[in-house]
Amino acid sequence: MVFNFLLILGLLSFIPRFFCFNALLISIGHAGHVIPLFELAKALKNHNVTFLTQPLAQSYIDFNSYSNTSSFHIIYTNESTEALVSEKEKVRQLISYSSNHSFFDSLSYIGDLLSEDSSSLLTKTVHILMDNQFDVVIANSLIKNIHVLCKQTNTSCVIQSTESLSNMLDFNLPNIFSLLSREQMTQIKYRIYNVIYTLRLGLLIITKLLGSLNTITKSLPKVPGPFYDSFSMRNLLLTESKCLELFSIPPTFYIPSYTNHYTKYLGAFIDETTIKYNENELTKWIQTKPNDSIIYGAFGTSSLIKFDRMKNLINGLAEFLLKTPNSFLLLVFGDSNYQTYQTVLNEMKNNEYLHILTDNQRVKIENRFVEQKWILQQNSIKLFLSHCGMGSCSEGIYFEKPILCMPFNMDQFINAISIEHLTIGLSLFVPPSLFQSFLHPHNFQDYNFSSNSVTTKLLKIWENDSYQKMIQIMSMEMKHAGGLKRAVEEIEFLVHLKGNLDRYAPFQSTLPFYQRYMLDLIIIFIILPITIVTYGLIKCRRRRRKIKND
Repeated sequence: MVFNFLLILGLLSFIPRFFCFNALLISIGHAGHVIPLFELAKALKNHNVTFLTQPLAQSYIDFNSYSNTSSFHIIYTNESTEALVSEKEKVRQLISYSSNHSFFDSLSYIGDLLSEDSSSLLTKTVHILMDNQFDVVIANSLIKNIHVLCKQTNTSCVIQSTESLSNMLDFNLPNIFSLLSREQMTQIKYRIYNVIYTLRLGLLIITKLLGSLNTITKSLPKVPGPFYDSFSMRNLLLTESKCLELFSIPPTFYIPSYTNHYTKYLGAFIDETTIKYNENELTKWIQTKPNDSIIYGAFGTSSLIKFDRMKNLINGLAEFLLKTPNSFLLLVFGDSNYQTYQTVLNEMKNNEYLHILTDNQRVKIENRFVEQKWILQQNSIKLFLSHCGMGSCSEGIYFEKPILCMPFNMDQFINAISIEHLTIGLSLFVPPSLFQSFLHPHNFQDYNFSSNSVTTKLLKIWENDSYQKMIQIMSMEMKHAGGLKRAVEEIEFLVHLKGNLDRYAPFQSTLPFYQRYMLDLIIIFIILPITIVTYGLIKCRRRRRKIKND
């Protein structure tokens, strides 16, 4: 009897494996993109996962502890050591270029770099698909045209994205680049500005991308075999995308366009149970501090702090520490930013500032990649000083840390404005007038701030509980969405349905354009009666005029 019971338990333990699927996950190697997708890969522990990425990802993720398991396989686009060095150099060049050019002036340059990354990943994907069969392909949003391969292999397709941006042509929503708030969008003058700005922006984007179009087209892979013509212009234009999109930033952060059955908001891809604690000098320092006492500052992997900004930032932070005796400071810098920080410290004339910044009990400076999730998880962290990349924003919101934004490039300026509008933090970046923004869209990389503004805004967040209360609400909204657990459920459900969610399409979306916007009813009940009445009145008037003339 006992033997039979144990046998049944043993069989039950194997049942989930019979229902597991094979998943291919694809990500570029940059931290903000590969980290959340790797969190999803870990959550798919009951399934067979193949993770394809660039060698650069090794700079942010320790794959060694996962690469030996039977259900997880890591594949790099290039296994050589030179490839990792080359990709790090590309990142350095990107940081340098974007720090001196506006977002739209950088489009061509960024587009060329991303097309190279995407091409290498797609080429490797084609080779993998020729030798293996997968039930689902999961890619982050920068891997374009993956839906074409999924269509040809009859494989379910999932796109992981941090945010779901609004349709630029949906003029009822503020164009995110226009810096308009949702309150302003209720006024007619701002609605008119939103339309004009969007048209101006569309023309600018087309102009900037035309120069890269030839490069992007040439970079599309042509691998001999069954997928040779997969990325022809005909396939790219005619293949309908039926990919499930999973995004992490709350709809209250960026107002998305009207969602459909292929779009799901799930919150941040964070599993607190897998956040590792590594005992070292930094973690010990953090754990010795009281609750709500540390400012944690981190500036991402693609931010370059120029000397004047660093000087004003450090002076402002030092002044804040002097005004708040029970506060502490933890700053994390990359190599170039760390060198700039050392230069500022060496040239500092204020002895009070110098004394407090060199006090190892009050200030901790790190020059390496740190476990940011673990740090933000600690109760001793009260405030997050961030470059406001989308990944950092989602982590700050998830762990309920009000944010002081110091944006540098890309979408960071938009995120900073959204954080201010939502009153979950403040920004050192003060946007220009709408007129200036219209003349020079998203040309903010040379903005300045004073050391006094750093101190003032830090004190405002530090002493005002409203920021903490508001970010707690957004964190609750994010966690309620389900996160990684629900992401796995949605993917499993998609695989069971063979990648087709059309049966769940809202009825309105199945109607032809003229019916969806009730043009047929408007014609019958409004335009046609008005036309008949108008025609009748004109005929009557002509008849009366004729009678009068006779």
